Amino acid sequence: MRLPHVTAALCALPLFACSAAGTLGDEGWHPEGSGKADDTTGVTLDYQSYDVLFTNPLCREYTYPTPVDTADGTSTLAAKPKNVYCSRSDIAASAARESSPQNKLLTWLTPLGAGDEVFLAFLSFSNTTVGDELCAAIGRGAKITFVLDAASSASDKLAACGGEVLLRGHAGSIGYAHNKVILINPKGDSEYMKMTFSSGNMSSGVVTHHENWHFIDVKRESYFAQNHVCLMDAQISTTATAGKAQYRTFLNDCRADITALEEDDIKSFFIPSSVDRQRAERYMLGAVEDAKSLEIGVHRFGHTGLISKVRTALEEGELDAVRMVADDDLYWLDPEVGTGIKVGSNDFFESNNVRSLIEASDAFEIRYFETNHREFLLHHNKYVIYRGATGIPFGMIGGAANLTKTGFTDNFENIYFIKIPAVLEAFDTQFARVWDGEKASPTEQDPPIATPRGLMPAEDITPQ
Repeated sequence: MRLPHVTAALCALPLFACSAAGTLGDEGWHPEGSGKADDTTGVTLDYQSYDVLFTNPLCREYTYPTPVDTADGTSTLAAKPKNVYCSRSDIAASAARESSPQNKLLTWLTPLGAGDEVFLAFLSFSNTTVGDELCAAIGRGAKITFVLDAASSASDKLAACGGEVLLRGHAGSIGYAHNKVILINPKGDSEYMKMTFSSGNMSSGVVTHHENWHFIDVKRESYFAQNHVCLMDAQISTTATAGKAQYRTFLNDCRADITALEEDDIKSFFIPSSVDRQRAERYMLGAVEDAKSLEIGVHRFGHTGLISKVRTALEEGELDAVRMVADDDLYWLDPEVGTGIKVGSNDFFESNNVRSLIEASDAFEIRYFETNHREFLLHHNKYVIYRGATGIPFGMIGGAANLTKTGFTDNFENIYFIKIPAVLEAFDTQFARVWDGEKASPTEQDPPIATPRGLMPAEDITPQ
C-alpha cells in the first residue's frame, strides 16, 4: 500500500519507472478477480449514505399537429416520447417528487443556519428555487460560497443577499469553470460531510434535463472527502486558478497533507491538473481493454482517444456490444433522411465520430433522447459503464466532464471512476429503463426511453 503523495515523490526520482499516469502500478480499474496485477489499497469509501438520483423528469405528452413519418418509413408518430420531451411548464411537477434531485438538495439546505457553510461550483446558475433557498440560509446565518464560470441574474441575486460569488476559468490556458460539486460544512467537526457531484448544472439540471446526481454522507476523514476539500480550496484561491501548473501544484501540495489512504472503489480526478488528466484517461481507456461490452451516455462526444479505442475494439471483435444514448441534437447533424442541421451545441465532427463507430461494427448501436432543443433542454448525462464477460458492470466513469478532449484537459472538471456495487446497480437499472423502457417496479413512473435511429421522426417538427 502507498500514499498518493509518496508515490508522486518517488515518480520524480530517476530510480523509479512510472506509468504514463505518473503513478506506480495505478491500474485500479481492473475487474475484481481478473487476475491482473492490480496495485490497490483495498480501502473502500466510508459513507453513511450514498444515493444516486436521476432527474427522469415527469412531463406531459407532447403531440404533433399531424402524424409524422418515422425515418425508416415503417410507421407514423403521433407524439414525442413521454417524459423525454419536456418544457419549462413541467418543472413544478418534476421538482415536487421525492426522487427529484432538486427536492433532495432542498432538504439538505433548508435546515442550515448560523455556523453552517456551503461551497458550490458549477458552470451555470439559473435555478431560482435553489437560489432562494441559499438566500434563506444566508438569512439564517449560513455562509455561502459559489464558484461560477460566468455571472447570471441568479448569481447577482445571491451576491446581493450576502453570498460570495467567485468567477473562475478562462485564465492561463484554462477553459470553462465546468465543475459540478457541492460541499456542506466542508471543514466542520461532525463525523460525516454531505456532498454532491453530478452531470448537471445548477439550472434545469436538477429538474428537466436528463442528468445523474450523487448525494453522499461521506466520512470526513476519508481521502475522498479531504480530496474534495482540496478542490474547494484550490477553486477559492486566485493563485491556484491562475493556470494549469498552479492548479496542479496547489492540489499536489494539499494532497500531501492527507494521511488517509485513497479508496480503491472510487477515484476522483480534478482537471486541468495534468496528473489527474493522465490518471483519468488511463482509467477510462484502460477499462475499455478489460470490457466485453460498454454502455455510454453522452451530451458532447469528441474525446479522440476514447473514440479510437472503442472503434478499434469494435473492428477487432474485442467488444461484443456498445450501446450509446445521446441527445437528438447529435442525431439531427446526421439524420437517416434529409440534410443534417445544427439545432444545439453539438458540432458536425461529433456526428462524424458516431458515424465512424456505426461503420466499425454492427455491435454498435446508438439511440437518442428526443428533447426540446427549442428550450435548450438536453440529455446531459456523460458516463461509460464497463461490463465484463458475465454482463455484470465492473466499473464506470462519469462526473462533470463531457466525453471530449477539452473536458479531460482544459476545463475545471471533477471526474470519477467508480466501482461501488450500489452505484453500478443504480446505473445498470437506469440504462435498462432508457434503452428498453423497463421499470424498476410496477408503480414507477414511465421511464424516459431513447429512440432508435430508424424510428426517429423524418422531420424536425415541433410538437404541441
